[in-house]
Amino acid sequence: MNTPNKKVGRPRAYTPEALEAKFEEYVEWVKANPRYSNKVLADGSIIPVPYERPLTLSGFAVFAGIIPETFREYEKLDEFSVVCARVRARIESDQLEGAMCEQYNPTIASRVLHLADRHDVTTNGKEIKQTPAVTFTVDEAAASIIQSIGKMTVAVKE
Repeated sequence: MNTPNKKVGRPRAYTPEALEAKFEEYVEWVKANPRYSNKVLADGSIIPVPYERPLTLSGFAVFAGIIPETFREYEKLDEFSVVCARVRARIESDQLEGAMCEQYNPTIASRVLHLADRHDVTTNGKEIKQTPAVTFTVDEAAASIIQSIGKMTVAVKE
């Protein structure tokens, strides 16, 4: 017998408060755990160079043990909307500010943030009309010359 108050499905992994606390934990972890790239010095020695990790939605999802789609589903729920908006805003702010000071790759950050600067410089927003192919005729003598050029081989002197 189905009762109207009975919850169906798996319980959510997080409450809004727990999700926000997990995000704060993620931010601390990201800043405390840089990525390393090896740099070769002039003397041939190799040293690890730390690079700060950017905050990312997929990185947070992995850290929280969920998938990005779960986060997007949380965003649709009223009780999670404010927390998810804050999380997304902080991630985007970190990425944008890091790209602006070239701490992160600006091109990649602009793509991730959907900030590509696109301009239609060819059609002014109008539909492109295809023009018919150009046709021409060549007399037989010219056609013969053109064909013979294609068959020519170049002799190399040694």
